[in-house]
Amino acid sequence: MPELPEVETIRLGLSKKIIGLKITKIQLLSPKSFLGNPNLAEGKKVLKIVRFAKMLGIELSGDLTLLFHLKMTGQLIYDDGNRLIGGHPTPDMRDSMPNAHTRVVFSFSDDRSYVSPKAKLKVPATAGFLYFNDQRRFGWVKVIPSVILSEAKDLKNLGPEPLQKEFTWEILKQNLLRHKSQPVKVAIMDQSVISGVGNIYASEACFEAKLDPRKKVKDLTEEEFKSLHQGIITALQNGIKHGGSSRAHFVDPEGKRGYYLDFAKVYMKEGRKCPRCGGVVTKITQAGRGTYFCPKCQK
Repeated sequence: MPELPEVETIRLGLSKKIIGLKITKIQLLSPKSFLGNPNLAEGKKVLKIVRFAKMLGIELSGDLTLLFHLKMTGQLIYDDGNRLIGGHPTPDMRDSMPNAHTRVVFSFSDDRSYVSPKAKLKVPATAGFLYFNDQRRFGWVKVIPSVILSEAKDLKNLGPEPLQKEFTWEILKQNLLRHKSQPVKVAIMDQSVISGVGNIYASEACFEAKLDPRKKVKDLTEEEFKSLHQGIITALQNGIKHGGSSRAHFVDPEGKRGYYLDFAKVYMKEGRKCPRCGGVVTKITQAGRGTYFCPKCQK
């Protein structure tokens, strides 16, 4: 599943493409992939694109929001002649659309299009198409009134956004201490503690903080809470800077695989030298997921 940096990369790419455009039609090729009444969103203008943890929201006029969750194999492909791709890479992602995995198609027009002096009419131009593809059908799109968005079951229990100024080390400490007996790396993957942090960036955050990922939350010192807070922010910012991870299930909005893992310090670096101290990166399993760390400098 894409983590915060991957979804943020998609958000940034789509923001350059569809803000200000109008949704003229929504085609449901797989009705179960769209929850709610699609007619509510037709004719509405895109105002803003936001991210909630690992989910993407398209804010529309009329106080509506389209909420997307890509899950494991979802794709968002916008085609206006120059294709923008985010999500699970497939061999056919550059072929003609829709394809066998397309579940929902959004058609867009541009009301800001040229007004013909002769016709004296404003003729909306077809601006492009957004395709929601999903091989395994775990992902979904929902249309939700914006006024109740914060209470939607997918959002109401989310922890703070780690890249917003409201995310302080004191808030992190408070939320983590609800899971005192958990290893720190497992605890920061809990979406009610922090939004958007998954397995890759949890390992990287512990490395940045010089923390052993096996250390229990209850044993963290105040200084370690502060270091972990900064480590989370640093790991996520590095992920966004380098376009997200390339591990099997993500390509960036230009259709290229993200290359963050080329710059990752410990994730998927088992047996290699630690870039900080020269120790050997080790892999263990925590809560069924692979954890990578350097036993020499992550005490």
